[in-house]
Amino acid sequence: MDQIGRNELVGSYVFDHRIAINLGAGYKSRIVEVGEMRNTGMGHSYYRLIDRWLIPLAEWAGLTPNQTTVLGLAAAILVPAGYLLHPLAGAGLILASGLADSMDGLLARSRQQSSAYGAFLDSCMDRISDGFYLMGIWVLFWPDHYPLAGGLVMAACLTATFLVSYTKARAESLGAAMDGGLMERAARIVYLLVWSLALAALPSAGGTLLWAGALVYLGLTAVTVGRRMLRARDLLEPGGKPPAEEANPEGATRRSAGIR
Repeated sequence: MDQIGRNELVGSYVFDHRIAINLGAGYKSRIVEVGEMRNTGMGHSYYRLIDRWLIPLAEWAGLTPNQTTVLGLAAAILVPAGYLLHPLAGAGLILASGLADSMDGLLARSRQQSSAYGAFLDSCMDRISDGFYLMGIWVLFWPDHYPLAGGLVMAACLTATFLVSYTKARAESLGAAMDGGLMERAARIVYLLVWSLALAALPSAGGTLLWAGALVYLGLTAVTVGRRMLRARDLLEPGGKPPAEEANPEGATRRSAGIR
């Protein structure tokens, strides 16, 4: 494994640790984020699969990284309609959107098209996509599972989801490194996919699974927000550890500092 500088930005992600993984012939060594779900055998296999099959397909089609990002958003916008049809249809669209989000950074890396605007666009599209994912889940509360109360709970889930990303973005804008967290975006997508599969497999328990899944999601995202707020306090209050030197190291390369 090749070592790189701390917090070098490659693809769509921020890498806080010093590890590189060669993802296959025809491409340079690329970095797979270390920490949380991406520092697992499943995470490494997922990115190798994308690199081997989907990146060549995107390059053959002539897609740019930004076009791939927009395609991911288009799939996300269709998620509520998918859930109207069936939980598996909604889950399939979430998966397609997530795959596109994973591809844009790798595609930018392979084409050497990294840009600050790509970082900005990717983060904005991710936030919009997060909203449509949860709107899709809300559709399942209609008409028999107290949709008004479900809407309030899903609104709380959406608020907590946005705060997971906002606390990271705001803390890092003030110079505090804010990596990791239980419910970063990859974990949220996996959670929604597993939840949807459970709803499809056990339709007779749909109401119970729907409410239990929503409340667990809300609890996990709230815990992630709380932990980030406490970490920000420790780093930013007088007497805390000075983080500025490690937040934006000189010479870091960027496609996107994906705010998760």
